[in-house]
Amino acid sequence: MKKILLINDNDTYIWCLQKYLQRRGYPVETASTLKEARTVIQEEMPLVICCALDLPDGSGMGFLDEVRATDKELPFILVSCHDKEDYEQEAKQRGATLCMDKMKGMLLQDMLVEYACRQLSGEKAPTFHTLLFVHAEDTSAGVLRAAMQQKGFDLILTPSIGEAKRRIFEDKEIELILCDVDLPDGTAMELFHALRRVAGMSQMKNPPVRLLLFFILTENSDLATEYEYRHEGVNDYITAPVNIPELIRRVLFFVE
Repeated sequence: MKKILLINDNDTYIWCLQKYLQRRGYPVETASTLKEARTVIQEEMPLVICCALDLPDGSGMGFLDEVRATDKELPFILVSCHDKEDYEQEAKQRGATLCMDKMKGMLLQDMLVEYACRQLSGEKAPTFHTLLFVHAEDTSAGVLRAAMQQKGFDLILTPSIGEAKRRIFEDKEIELILCDVDLPDGTAMELFHALRRVAGMSQMKNPPVRLLLFFILTENSDLATEYEYRHEGVNDYITAPVNIPELIRRVLFFVE
């Protein structure tokens, strides 16, 4: 089996990532410099490449050019602690498959497994959308996250309104919020109205704070309740148990 190639000069970071992938059954090759990485790909092109933007002997962007000169389709993920707005547009133009925040370790692990799996099965890599799921119950949230991951959706899980607010303002990749109706520190509508107030107060800013798409998830299928939420401005209302294909169809209606 071809290997996943990890290129990073942080020994601890790359060791943790390598061990996770190996436990999932994927062989891994590591390199701490571009020189070492070139030696690896000369012997055999890897299954997926995950490369740091900054390395001791050069830039991951330059290595991306070298790889694309011989292989236009190989999944190539660039990781960095820099703001993606500083380099993502150029990286995508030069052929990067994905640009990711280096500190989002769990999400990066999932992306590597997803791309490796699709490479082995011959499937086309998906276009990923990032959703924030504010959930009241860990187990069902994990199940939903795994199911959506297979369909090309990243679900960031947060167990409270307080944590959700922090993630929303820090993570510019979030496109839509899926929120359980009742949470340990409040309700979905309290979060929705808080975000609406912040967005309304920031319209004079450049750029203004976005009012993200907002879905409510509940076991209550009462039409009057659904009408009330929609009247308040909520984009959609999902009843449990969640039908994954239906949820995806409704999400894509708004984000695409």
